[in-house]
Amino acid sequence: MKAGRAPARRTQAERRAAAEAALLRAAAEMIVERGVERASLRSIGVRAGSSRELPAYHFGSKEALIARLADRAQQQAIAAISAALDRAQRNRSDLTAFETLCVTMDTYLELFAAADAEARAVVVLWGASLPTESDLPVVHEVARLRHRELTGQIRAGQQDGSIRADVDPAAAAVVVMGMVRGAAAMSLAQPDAADPTQVRKLCGDAISAFLRGNDKSATGPA
Repeated sequence: MKAGRAPARRTQAERRAAAEAALLRAAAEMIVERGVERASLRSIGVRAGSSRELPAYHFGSKEALIARLADRAQQQAIAAISAALDRAQRNRSDLTAFETLCVTMDTYLELFAAADAEARAVVVLWGASLPTESDLPVVHEVARLRHRELTGQIRAGQQDGSIRADVDPAAAAVVVMGMVRGAAAMSLAQPDAADPTQVRKLCGDAISAFLRGNDKSATGPA
């Protein structure tokens, strides 16, 4: 019998990507367990099973590592939202802005309620960014971008008639983001407080009542 073919050796780029992924996973786990301040680069390297110096080599600083972690979590969220929209088995161009918004918020809640360390680390980063002297500019910037995008979605819903016209889009975006973030924080702090599925359903109901109200011309999810 012929000997099996030896597995192809990974390229340098593949090895680097794998090392960075392991470090980001270790960083997320430590942030969830210990908080941002106590998650040092050296301890992250040890958790990842590599040298203590490797995180600094790959990212340069703890701030840069956190920025990469936040970006990676956002890209994962975008991919999850895209998959959720595909599962709706409808042409995305046929979805109203309100329907797209509901899928987006529900997917975020699903991610934050899951056991994935990277999504849960984002919730911890939110809290760490609240002090006035917090040195987490990337977390603030991500929040600004999400608010801007959500405000745009609400405006689009007002234009296509799926969201009531009498709400202020920027203010409504703050309320929706606050509800989703609050539910995510509660799911992390008290995971057994309530059934995550029921929390997601009630959040969806609240968003629908808030953004559609009694406007009979608005059309929500089927």
